[in-house]
Amino acid sequence: MPNREPSIEKIKKTPQNRRSKTAREAALDVLHTLFQEPDDCTPLPVVLSRAVQSAGLDARDAALLSELTFGVLRRHTLLDVLLDSFLKKPGALSAQVRMLLRLGMYELLFMDGIPARATVSELAGLARRRFGQGVGGLVNGVLRSADRETERLHAKLREADPALAASVPAWLMNLWEKQYGQAEAERFALNTLAQAAPCWRINMSREDAEKQRERWLALGYAPVGRCGFTSHGLKKVREGAEAEQRELAELEEQGALTRQGISSQLVAEFVAEWIARDNELAHAELWDACCGRGGKTTALLEKGVKVTLASDPAQFRLNELKNAVARLALPEPRTVCAAEQDVPASYPLILLDVPCSGTGTLGRAPELRIRLTPEKLNEAERLQASILGDAWGKLQAGGLLFYATCALNKKENERHIKNFLAGREDAALCEQRLFLPELPGHDALFLAVLKKQSVR
Repeated sequence: MPNREPSIEKIKKTPQNRRSKTAREAALDVLHTLFQEPDDCTPLPVVLSRAVQSAGLDARDAALLSELTFGVLRRHTLLDVLLDSFLKKPGALSAQVRMLLRLGMYELLFMDGIPARATVSELAGLARRRFGQGVGGLVNGVLRSADRETERLHAKLREADPALAASVPAWLMNLWEKQYGQAEAERFALNTLAQAAPCWRINMSREDAEKQRERWLALGYAPVGRCGFTSHGLKKVREGAEAEQRELAELEEQGALTRQGISSQLVAEFVAEWIARDNELAHAELWDACCGRGGKTTALLEKGVKVTLASDPAQFRLNELKNAVARLALPEPRTVCAAEQDVPASYPLILLDVPCSGTGTLGRAPELRIRLTPEKLNEAERLQASILGDAWGKLQAGGLLFYATCALNKKENERHIKNFLAGREDAALCEQRLFLPELPGHDALFLAVLKKQSVR
């Protein structure tokens, strides 16, 4: 079939596109742009927030946009395999028409509550408006055929291997299999298909912290470490659920709670416990040298760790840290907007949550499936070596450095630490640990604890 798809520029100029977009139209544009511009590093939540604002979507349509975008990103390779069985010339489809069909196939197979006829009608209509009657007829025919064969398609879904089911790039799946074994690699892949259940961290600096936690656990929420809880396992529709959500939101505004993933919470607890066990460093000052938005910074402050300096090269992230510190009524650390290498400092405790490939976050950041390449992993490794080497020079003798990544890649984790320690008389590895997701959809994080020894 000839490519009848107009360019993005032409689409934007047509009168029909001056009206507010539907959620499906917004999803089509977001996904097409993501696939066409894989080098764009804008986080997906930011992309979606901008799309919601631009299209004027209400809360319900914003949720649909998010579900469609996350869903197609997590399963695009699988969706293509299923779609191709209904197409005479799969290679003749333009990029936007294929994306539109992916949206339809995803709705038909993975979204409950939307009648198939509504999906077919909406997407066929969208195809006609944007690409003409011929493409509208094609979309209508393909999706109607898929709807008639959902039983066969679901059987194929059950037979799909984990890499295909989760649309994990072949090169990444091969890397995981070589480093962790086939069974673990498959588990990693399947974990990325789930939407992570919300988790909250209790502000342990407040007097009512323990009572707060006991209350939410009594309501059926599951514990996370010593300071948090999650809604995993709770039914979305149950008596009192809406009131609980309103109360959780109010408690966040009041500084009693913070949304934070499981592994990130556990890493912060682990670091705080390490510091508390060391008699000489229990009350020492800590520099969070790659603080980001301050999730771990505030978690450590809540636990009594003296974080007195936080740095990051992005001012907007430091602004979010300052807002979080104010909301939680915590002591505000000095902030410096600069890369770690450009911050003059000397500290007994350093937290180094380095920039990494993010391969442990594919559940939360499904856009990495199309953004990551082997070359980008190599770039991350080189940057990490530079940051770690520089930070080590700023760590005081006898001090501890906590090196963290959200990567599932031994070259960024265990092998990187091994290479760093080789030939260094002043460095000792105290402990290293990979925090694998305890629940589906959550991140994997790596942490190494390094001690700086005096050299005579």
